[in-house]
Amino acid sequence: MASFDDNAARAKRRKIEGDATFPVTAEITSYQQLRDILRFQQNISQQTKQGIRQFKEFLASIHGDISESEKSKKLQVLEKYCASQYVKRGDETPPICFTDLVSIWNFAESNNEESTLSLIPSVLASFLKTVSSHLEFREFSIELSKYLLSNENIKLFNRGLTASKSKEHLISPCLRLLTEIVSFDGGAVAKVVYAKRDITLKRLDVFLTMRKLQVGKITADRRKPTLRRIAQRYLLANLRYQSPAAKAELLSQGKLIKVFIEDIKRDSGDIVVDIIKTLDKFVVSDAVLSRNVKSRLLSRWNLERFATLYGYEKDSEEIIPEGVSVSDEIHKFLLSVCTNVEKGVLLSDNGWYSSGNSTEPLINDNETISLGLDAPSHFDKFNEPIPIRNGNLSTLIQFLRPESDTRQMQLLLKIFQAAPELVYDYFSKRNMFNSDPKPTQAWLGESAFLFSTIQLPVPQKCGFREGSPTVPPPVSVAIESILPRPLTQQMLTRCINQNTEIVTLFAIKATTAALRKLRGVLKMFDSMGSSNPELWSQASTKLMNEFTSRCPTMKDTIIAFRQSPKDDLLQRDALLELLSLYYQVAPTVAFEQKFDVSLVLVEVLDQLSNDELSTENRQLLFSQLQHILTISQHSPAMRWWQKPAPLTLSVFTSVLKVAVEKQEHSARAKINSLLQDVLTQDSILIQPGSFEALVLSIQLEDENTPVPWSFIDNCLTRLAKRPVPYLDQVSSLPSKSSLISPILVVISEQWPFIVKAQDEMNELFTASWISKLLGYLMEYGEDKNALTSVRDTILIETKVKKSRSLLKKAFDHGTEAHRLVLAEEARMGGTRTLPSSSATQEVNLSDVFGKMQMADETHAGLYEWEREDLELAIDQGYIGNLILCVCSEHEEVRRQAMAGLSRFMAKLKESSFEERRTIYVLVGELLETVKGLGLDTPAPFIVGELAVRMFAILTNPSHKLYGKINTFLNRSPQWEVGKIPSYWIDKILYHEPESDDGNREEIGWLLDLFVCGLKSELDMDIYRRAGVFERLFSLYSSPSLTGGLRKKVLHLVYRVCEIGGSTTLITRAAALSWVQGQAAISDAHSSTLRALATELYRTSSSEWVNRWSGSALAAAVMSTGASSVQQWAC
Repeated sequence: MASFDDNAARAKRRKIEGDATFPVTAEITSYQQLRDILRFQQNISQQTKQGIRQFKEFLASIHGDISESEKSKKLQVLEKYCASQYVKRGDETPPICFTDLVSIWNFAESNNEESTLSLIPSVLASFLKTVSSHLEFREFSIELSKYLLSNENIKLFNRGLTASKSKEHLISPCLRLLTEIVSFDGGAVAKVVYAKRDITLKRLDVFLTMRKLQVGKITADRRKPTLRRIAQRYLLANLRYQSPAAKAELLSQGKLIKVFIEDIKRDSGDIVVDIIKTLDKFVVSDAVLSRNVKSRLLSRWNLERFATLYGYEKDSEEIIPEGVSVSDEIHKFLLSVCTNVEKGVLLSDNGWYSSGNSTEPLINDNETISLGLDAPSHFDKFNEPIPIRNGNLSTLIQFLRPESDTRQMQLLLKIFQAAPELVYDYFSKRNMFNSDPKPTQAWLGESAFLFSTIQLPVPQKCGFREGSPTVPPPVSVAIESILPRPLTQQMLTRCINQNTEIVTLFAIKATTAALRKLRGVLKMFDSMGSSNPELWSQASTKLMNEFTSRCPTMKDTIIAFRQSPKDDLLQRDALLELLSLYYQVAPTVAFEQKFDVSLVLVEVLDQLSNDELSTENRQLLFSQLQHILTISQHSPAMRWWQKPAPLTLSVFTSVLKVAVEKQEHSARAKINSLLQDVLTQDSILIQPGSFEALVLSIQLEDENTPVPWSFIDNCLTRLAKRPVPYLDQVSSLPSKSSLISPILVVISEQWPFIVKAQDEMNELFTASWISKLLGYLMEYGEDKNALTSVRDTILIETKVKKSRSLLKKAFDHGTEAHRLVLAEEARMGGTRTLPSSSATQEVNLSDVFGKMQMADETHAGLYEWEREDLELAIDQGYIGNLILCVCSEHEEVRRQAMAGLSRFMAKLKESSFEERRTIYVLVGELLETVKGLGLDTPAPFIVGELAVRMFAILTNPSHKLYGKINTFLNRSPQWEVGKIPSYWIDKILYHEPESDDGNREEIGWLLDLFVCGLKSELDMDIYRRAGVFERLFSLYSSPSLTGGLRKKVLHLVYRVCEIGGSTTLITRAAALSWVQGQAAISDAHSSTLRALATELYRTSSSEWVNRWSGSALAAAVMSTGASSVQQWAC
């Protein structure tokens, strides 16, 4: 301090000549002028200072608004001046640069000329900044930097950096000059700066400390170049350009990093954004830096300081430039560091298995009594906070306020997904959702957060990382992810009973989402409990009990439904969905209270009879009907065959009538499935296909032929109430098979009463319906002899000629039925196909399935997309054509396609297309996959087709496979081609669909992928290794599979024939035996199967196949009834 005082004393004795004036020197046009005005003299006059200032103005003018020719002249002058100031020395010491300026700086340091001590480094910093983009100055600037940092000149920096903190005019220029030196040419001299760190980094923590006057208030102009701001720029430059070892040493200085981040919320927006981006790119994303180094930066205290930046714009009066958002940048930064194990904060955990939870299997033997989960070795309750691995994140999430900021909510939810162990930890420490359930801003924010938490996906294997767990996770931990602690039974009941719709809907939707999640967890427990099923079953029971203690009771839910306004269709639909889930997932809760759903069903049917309903209301009513029917499947109180007022038909027939007559196809498919179950379970129809025949016989009536609903209802009700006598009569019918629906004998019995009524029109309408029903039952495989017997019995009682004529033509509806059903199938999206007659007939397979589309020889996909706007090219499918070019047989086409996809990614990245990020990931993974396969051979078509189909789904987020596609893309940056078929078979056939009505759509998508992805022997080999055919042959026999989906399976078999893979399919997948077995069943596609048997044998190496099978397969083909196989067998 004494030296500082001496300097201050000398400064006071100096004579200030501020009033003196000097003539302005002419504009600099030659390097001689620069040399003259900057020549060193044994004193520092005002003329010398003026010359230095003029040099600084000259440097600034180069970046000014001048012409290129003028700028070039000035740069030439500067280059000549630099050459005149460059003196090489013979030894290893750096050359002398800017002899005059450095001499003046040394003289000023010796004589304590503070104005010059401030001016010289400022000019040198301006010089380096000016020439940094001009290659011709590179060598000189590097040598200048080394010379300035040499032992003979480092004292000049020391003089400035050791000055009193109040003398910012001495410190700031030195820091600016060091910043430019570190940054020059991408850090070419950075290591020299670090080597002199005892001086160059001296007191940096002091300079970063905000002055007391600045801490108390935030100035309007935060961009003012304060000492802290300049020091921040210097430190950021070091973090950008120093070596990993140097950066690690800097980050290890706890005090330095603390003051750097401590008051970051008071810094200007531009410097804050720069800090965030620099730390993200050059520290946490630096793969060379160790995790420990990153963890020092991202300590608990620093993470909290970063989190305060979420409210930067709210608390700041600074005018932020457009496009710059501190809260957005910090959100992206925290999302990255908190969800990525490699970035220093997140540690891998075991999800719901805490670090203090035993996962060792419980030992059972004959000498001990198994206590299961009640054993002391398996604790389930935590009296103290649960032991966790992610302590830093645990502290951070308690600091966040998700109820008041959607970004903070998103961050917290992403942390929950990355570290599932923190869900229990958070809710065990956080007290929330205690206010009255009113739609205030705070309550709405908390409810949105809790609902989003419930909707988080269940971690695979409950989060267990290594292998498969042998014991279930603690129930007290699992329940917090399903129905969090703040959502108590009392609170949810209060919300449901509120008169405010948004509050009531929250409680209903939250409980509904929790029930769906509980169902998924229970299924996971069941699938993982193979090693110790009793233990996992006990965990399921405990979890269910814990859930029922938190969810609203059935009684309260039913009361809420009965009190809800009948015109509030949205709320009633939500309540019915909740009630239906209680029956499906928590039957113990559902059966606590009796719920007569029949009356509700009557109300809904009555409302649906109103033809003036809006489309939205009709959809809601159909949704309610679907939930009611789900409840009816589980509820013993359902009275299907009663006829309550004001219905004119029984409840069942009324529902059937609505399902057939209304055009809400998605809801109708579910309703039909439920009605089909009722009829088959009550032994009214013999098989699911018979229900299809019943529906068709009603649907295909024309407007001039009314459906005899009363007769249909009478027959159904009689059989349901007194089934035994009719079942006995079924056995007396002549038949060759057991496929006879009991409804036939009831129709035969009740027909005479129609005749006796002598209502000719009613008899005609009824005869028309019976005729169609008999014909369609035969088409769907019921015994023709029995059907003929019933028809003949009815004819005996029939006197009206028109009725007799209709009944005689009962089995002649095949052609008409096919035509009408194809029209209906086209309208409904191809979900049903009427079976063909069981009689042998020749089928042209190319007409049934179409021919395989070959690749476009013009390869227009390579250039079509670039002719259109990017979004239009995506919508028109041009990108899909480009993708398929990677499967071309021509290497040049494949290479052009790869280049085209790279250009597409570049354009996509700069576009504003809404789904650009996910599509960018998809195309990037496709490129990596194709590169991994090599460009010397074509990519398998399954790769190209999968990419095209995923591309189409990503542009339509409402698609039912959108979630599964994103999950696939997040697995790996490169696809394992051989595992693609088995992966999608597993995710679609063996996992639940993402939406309740998405099963058929997902299966259809999968089959289309397999058909279109099979175009070469390479694809065939991939399918064979993945066991595709065996699994799809098994799928074909599923009772729930529609005719349209079965046809797609057969199309795949035909595709194998087209590409020459028949021999493989016959010998490896027993295809002919499978076709023979299916053709033997009275199936919708019997004739197609017989044709496929012939085609498989014809396109195979028949000689080799005969030798391999001992001619048994040829006989098998002939046994199917194929007429043209003999010539191929010879």
